[in-house]
Amino acid sequence: MATTLDSVCEVIAATFEIPVGSVNKDSSSQTIEQWDSVAHINVVMALEEKFGMAFTMEEIAEMHDVLTICRVIEQKGKQS
Repeated sequence: MATTLDSVCEVIAATFEIPVGSVNKDSSSQTIEQWDSVAHINVVMALEEKFGMAFTMEEIAEMHDVLTICRVIEQKGKQS
């Protein structure tokens, strides 16, 4: 079974059409050239679909790196 980290990396790789091996826990909007504000919305929408959850505006604003995305998803999972 895939971990949250694996799943997040897969979603980000698919969204940016880059090899999944090039996405890791340290990947962020600073390290992925295509990750701009418009692409960020696409990442968020893909994550919401993958994990079956909706993110708040506050969560979306902080989700600019893989580790933070994983933390937000795991926290939301514990709340439901």
